Amino acid sequence: MIRNFFRISFRNILKNKGFTFLNITGMAVGLAASLLILLWVQDELSFEKYNKDAKNIYRVEEDQFYSGERYHVTVTPFPSGPVWKEKIPEIKEQTRVHPWLPRILFRNGDKVFFESSVIAADSGFLKLFTLPLLRGDPATALSSPESLILTEKLATKYFGDENPLGKTITLENRYQFTVTGVMKTLPKNSMFTFGAIIPFSFLYEIGAVWDHWDSNSIFTFVEIGEGADPKPVDKKLTDVVLEFVPQITTKYSLFPVLDIHLHQQFGFKETKGAVTVVYIFTLIAVFVLVIACINFINLSTAKAASRAREIGIKKVAGAGRISMATQFMLESLMLVVAALILAVILVGLFLGVFNKVSGKNFELSDLFQVKFILGFIATGLIAGIISGIYPAFYLSSFKPVAILKGGGTSGKGNGRLRQILVVVQFTLSLLIGIAAVFMYQQLKFMLNKDLGYEKKDLIIIQITGNMKSKYYSLKKELLNETLIQGVTASTWNPVMIGSNSGGARWEGKDPDRNVLIGTNSVDYDYMRTMKMELASGRDFSIDFPSDLARDTTGNFLVNEETVRVMGIGDPVGKSLRFMGHSGRIIGVMKNFHFKGADQPIEPVAFALTDTSNFNQILIRLTPGNIATSLKTVEKVWKEVNPDYPLEYSFVDQDYENLFRGQLRLTELLKYFTFLAVIIACLGLYGLASYSAQRRTNEVGIRKVMGADQYTIIYTLSKEFLVLVILSILIAVPLGWIIVSDLLKEFPYRIKMNLLVFVSLAAGAIVIALLTVSYQAFRATSVNPAEALKVE
Repeated sequence: MIRNFFRISFRNILKNKGFTFLNITGMAVGLAASLLILLWVQDELSFEKYNKDAKNIYRVEEDQFYSGERYHVTVTPFPSGPVWKEKIPEIKEQTRVHPWLPRILFRNGDKVFFESSVIAADSGFLKLFTLPLLRGDPATALSSPESLILTEKLATKYFGDENPLGKTITLENRYQFTVTGVMKTLPKNSMFTFGAIIPFSFLYEIGAVWDHWDSNSIFTFVEIGEGADPKPVDKKLTDVVLEFVPQITTKYSLFPVLDIHLHQQFGFKETKGAVTVVYIFTLIAVFVLVIACINFINLSTAKAASRAREIGIKKVAGAGRISMATQFMLESLMLVVAALILAVILVGLFLGVFNKVSGKNFELSDLFQVKFILGFIATGLIAGIISGIYPAFYLSSFKPVAILKGGGTSGKGNGRLRQILVVVQFTLSLLIGIAAVFMYQQLKFMLNKDLGYEKKDLIIIQITGNMKSKYYSLKKELLNETLIQGVTASTWNPVMIGSNSGGARWEGKDPDRNVLIGTNSVDYDYMRTMKMELASGRDFSIDFPSDLARDTTGNFLVNEETVRVMGIGDPVGKSLRFMGHSGRIIGVMKNFHFKGADQPIEPVAFALTDTSNFNQILIRLTPGNIATSLKTVEKVWKEVNPDYPLEYSFVDQDYENLFRGQLRLTELLKYFTFLAVIIACLGLYGLASYSAQRRTNEVGIRKVMGADQYTIIYTLSKEFLVLVILSILIAVPLGWIIVSDLLKEFPYRIKMNLLVFVSLAAGAIVIALLTVSYQAFRATSVNPAEALKVE
């Protein structure tokens, strides 16, 4: 019996090749899109799960309080980790991680490169995290301050195929490090992206540690005992810090390492985190799969008339409704299986494109992982059941007497359902399209927004160690070149000033007011080189020696937002104690973005310092002559800094990199919008084909009665255009509400433009019209005499 079901199902599939092609193609494209998103979502949810004891590993985080407002940070004081481990029995192991080391010059013979992915960590790092060494002993690899662990990629870069253990690499032309370990390539689903690890103890040796409890600059990870409750540990963390800093109001807490990738928080505003993107793409996958399933249902039920006589005869011969439904369900599942096979092929073919767009590094082997195979099977079953169950029971419900007497099979209920499903299809496609367009416009707005300084034609060079001592010589020589318009230096890259501090004291301050202010140390000419503007006061000047921060004195520049939170009116000339210095506010800078334009402008203060605080050199090049200007910089650099290779980046590119995640999101939305429209149009094409075929006799009569071609095309297309227009009427207000809510997440945002909705609506109508009018045109091309022969 089952064998007979399969044979009949296979014959029916081959008999209707056109509809079979549309069904399989539409379902395959929908499944392929859903499977790619499934692959991406599974990867996002897998971060840190490679760690053996991941459920017991936490990062220590802080809640700071400023005038009653909570400010959440993920960094901790330098001395905290070892002290917490000593005083809190629940903590089995700890490691401090300094991930923000400046780029470091590595030298091994003639192989000389800057490495920017170096971290410093305690020896407990290899105990907490499951990152096995290919060579070396994990127990001793970080025991000496001059130890060095390399990833296998970096080991190959400097030593080729040699065994690097015991060999030395010179760092910054002065420190001799011995390679004590070679680490296996880091898992793709790790928060860490380093290429080398140096011991945390080395930072103490070179004086790069602020060993007090009111400076937060590092990550601290701890592992608690199996079954230990993390909640009581939160209070103990805070109590330990209070022993050293009794006046502190900061609260410490444990944050699960498994939640860091998708749920971590930072700053005043509490957000849902990166998991929102996972929700969005899961929803898109569901939308695309639903659109594909709707195609399947519509095309299957639309072909009901051609199967009516077969159903009637089988029922008269004794076939029951269950056996008939089983046969139709089997046909649907066979089509879905064929679509699944094609979908997997499509996933394999387009995996490289998907990697490029999504920023992932999936390989074909990832398609054979157990979790993906299970997801693949589940997706196929869900699609098969959703697509097959209604057509199966609908077709098996036909009355044999009515059919064999020549009665109709396509009742109003069935036709109405198809209409509803077409409306749902195009509504979902339009919603994805609306979201894609507005997110793209918002992203472009943020990328092109006036930042309060000129980011174009500006390069930035990271400097460390001996490079700092050559800065003033470099600046002098560069300014002698006509193609160099400005040179200055600072602690931070202007697109991401990442330090801030509380405790500011100013003239006229409310004693109960405590504000958080960003900090940046700069050189003379910073404002001019950056092309920033003053709202009042003056810039730092060599004519005013008191501007320069020395010991505990120095003057400040503040932005307009700082003045606002101070609440003191005109601050120029008023005293300010901040960043360990006492001085006066000499100028107010117009507000500028020192982070991405997706974040509000916060208070910030500049201090004028010497080279000890500089990590970045900023050089403004001549617009329109960038290539020659860069050659000039390279020439001067080699003359002044021959021991260090020149590496630079453009500030505008650094700023764009802040939005790399959003760029990928909008790119993915664009592709999935296209796929959703293609799938919906395939279904519309199939329905239009069926409609034209069913109304062949009507077309013949209309032509005989004198109707012209355009009138007939309009008549055949009208029912579909009405459905698309209805979709637009639903999608536009719904899309307006959804996009309005999404845009509220941005402090600086575009205005909702009705023209975008009108354009998308017009596009949907044109696409639908082109899809159905082709079939309508073919129907009008039939000879009336032949058309009237069709029953």
